[in-house]
Amino acid sequence: MTRPEPVSSSLENPLWAFSLDFYGHAEVAPFLLQCQDRYGADVCLLLWASYRELDGRPLSEEGWRVAERGLAPRRHMIGSVRQLRRWVGSMRPHTERLYAWCKRGELRLEQRQLAALWRIEQEHWPGERSPLVLAGQQYGIPQKDQARWAGLISDYRAVTK
Repeated sequence: MTRPEPVSSSLENPLWAFSLDFYGHAEVAPFLLQCQDRYGADVCLLLWASYRELDGRPLSEEGWRVAERGLAPRRHMIGSVRQLRRWVGSMRPHTERLYAWCKRGELRLEQRQLAALWRIEQEHWPGERSPLVLAGQQYGIPQKDQARWAGLISDYRAVTK
């Protein structure tokens, strides 16, 4: 019998590394947060779609639905922590330590979301559509914003090659 893999190793995966790097790239974080606030988009799913798009791997609607359903329970936890962090942040500088603690917690939960997506990524999902178009349609992101997103990925590709 083999021992299960330690949890921490599944958290450190290529999707997590990409997400940290891509999110820190110029204009990416503001764009993703705008999609979150304006369209109710899940930033982790947008990062996953970006990762697949960068690799040129299409995605099926079924694959998207499986990922979205699988993340739903933790998405509510992340939303609650985010709401608490924003509320605590409105009282800064008096709450700076608590704000930082909430932010770290939110990031850890997002890392777990991305680890779950990485596990899904290991399954074979026959793709038929661009992950960006699929995500855009799921969240109602206008085509001009989808084009902007594609441009951010293209800029990232150019810098990281």
